[in-house]
Amino acid sequence: MTIHTKPIILKICLLFFWVLCGSSASLLAQQKPGWDTIKTSEIRFFKSIKEKTGLYLDEQGSPEKEAVNSLPELQTVGPNYTRRIPSSFVGKPVYLQFTIKNDLDTVTTVYFLPGMYFEDIDLFRYNRQTNQLEPEPEYPGEGIFDPNVVSKLMLQPGETATFVTKLAFIKTTINTITPTLSFGHFLPTLLTELQSERKINTVISFLVCGIMLMMIFYSLAEFYINRNRVFLYYSAYAILLGVMFFFKAYLFKTPTVSNYFFESYFDFILQAGGTLFYFMFLRKFTQSATEFPLLNKVLLIQQIVTISGMLLFTILHFFTDLFQVQNLVENIVKYAWSACTVFFIIFAIVKRHHLLTYLAIGHCFLFAGGLLSLFLINSTYRFNPYLGSLVNDSLFWYEMGILFELMFFLVALSYKNRLDISARAREKERLLLEYEKSAIERKMAVLAAKQEERNRISADMHDELGSGVTAIRLMSELAKTKLKDHSLPELERISNSANDLISKMNTIIWTMKSSNDTVDNMIAYVRSYAAEFFDTTEIRCIVEYPEQLPAIEMSGEKRRNVFLCIKESLNNALKHSSATEVRILFKIGPHLVIQIIDNGVGVKSINISEFSNGLTNMRKRMESIDGHFSIRNENGTTVTLSIPLQ
Repeated sequence: MTIHTKPIILKICLLFFWVLCGSSASLLAQQKPGWDTIKTSEIRFFKSIKEKTGLYLDEQGSPEKEAVNSLPELQTVGPNYTRRIPSSFVGKPVYLQFTIKNDLDTVTTVYFLPGMYFEDIDLFRYNRQTNQLEPEPEYPGEGIFDPNVVSKLMLQPGETATFVTKLAFIKTTINTITPTLSFGHFLPTLLTELQSERKINTVISFLVCGIMLMMIFYSLAEFYINRNRVFLYYSAYAILLGVMFFFKAYLFKTPTVSNYFFESYFDFILQAGGTLFYFMFLRKFTQSATEFPLLNKVLLIQQIVTISGMLLFTILHFFTDLFQVQNLVENIVKYAWSACTVFFIIFAIVKRHHLLTYLAIGHCFLFAGGLLSLFLINSTYRFNPYLGSLVNDSLFWYEMGILFELMFFLVALSYKNRLDISARAREKERLLLEYEKSAIERKMAVLAAKQEERNRISADMHDELGSGVTAIRLMSELAKTKLKDHSLPELERISNSANDLISKMNTIIWTMKSSNDTVDNMIAYVRSYAAEFFDTTEIRCIVEYPEQLPAIEMSGEKRRNVFLCIKESLNNALKHSSATEVRILFKIGPHLVIQIIDNGVGVKSINISEFSNGLTNMRKRMESIDGHFSIRNENGTTVTLSIPLQ
């Protein structure tokens, strides 16, 4: 049997070579034909090297020396990593490997920019003599750029070097891997261009910030004028979101410690705090506690979820390395906001309340913008690149949702202000009516008390004074009867005075009794008095009045003054007119017109002085009750009294 020894010897040599090379062989094996060597002559100002860079994610968290010397199979830097890395990369070492050859005849220095944002960048160079990866020095005194942003590579003429970069990302989902080489003189321009690649987005963000600032001033002015806390809540919401938008635009791709803190922690806190105040604003603005209890409960639950999420997010960020859990908490809170927005829209549709409808339309835009923003944050999908970076920017869609929500909030605010104005007008009218009602009730109470007092006084006068005066008159009459022919004139005067006093007292009692405060009662009393007054005379008295007397009130003061004027007129007719007939006419309209007409000699200038004092008193009495008095000669004497009935 013939044995072919050459293949066996060749295999043994290969095995010996593999053992001799050790761990360095694994590194070199990775540099397979797919990973082309980068030549310095190919770099004009800068050059993207993602196609020639291998990537490895250390899932196990191996020690640094062991990891860099035994990198397994590398993967390519896909286009998705240039947009946003998976959240699983955060908190784990990520390695980039590339080979570069200085094909120039001078020492060449280039700078390596791996992407954004890193807490730490460690650069290693493969030493072909020791077959080990050794840390690359940072060149003290020459580091004009942050070593956590770029790394300096120095190559001798004709040198070919393999580099491995260990990356530690900050705790955010907007990290990117964009391996780029640049010459030092162009690096500032490159960083500026990276920060300016979303100029339109930045301008829009600043415009939105300006609009939010206007809303802040408006809300604070409304609070100052109306002292309504709801506008404080809205101003706090606008301030927090406005600050977030401003720093998102101002610090975009700015590799500073302040931006690291903002992107990894503070942007979510600002957004969550603003949203928390917005839920408080919604509860107060819609008066959900009294008007919509179910909506109030949902909004209250969202406040609790938001506060809990902020606390848990803070604990996970500062006290743990569980970024995926931290990112999950952030996403859960944001999805809870979206669910609440959907509930609000459905609730507004069911209730068909105008105020809720305007807010719900704004929330539709907010929901669409927020959901699209969340989708772009948590996925690597992007719209057609020909549409530009604007439509692929998650912040842009969120800002548009906020902007349209703000527009319809102003519509809802205008509607609510109109409702408030109407409500205040109705409340003012109600208070005015209550005041008028209260004033009328007080006035009625006073009148009732006056009438009660008048009734009491009239009853006392009738019972006490009336009986006493009647007794005086009766005793004077008895005295005259006993004396017969020896009657004294004083007794006659006492009897007459008693009769006159009884008549006057009856008149006072009649005017004071509230039950007599009507026109028809006054007419009846005048008719009775006139008949009795002319009963023992030769004068015929006629009283004329409408057949249908309306129930018109007439106060005791008016009745008393009118009656005394009528009484004075009848007395003048009896004493001075030489009349055979006296007519008393009552006419009822807007005014009560009373005419006392006699067929006597009339009022003559030569005898008017005899009763001028009585005429003056009659005129004053009528003027005191807003009435009118007149006297004229017309086939006798006509006295006219006119009193308004309203």
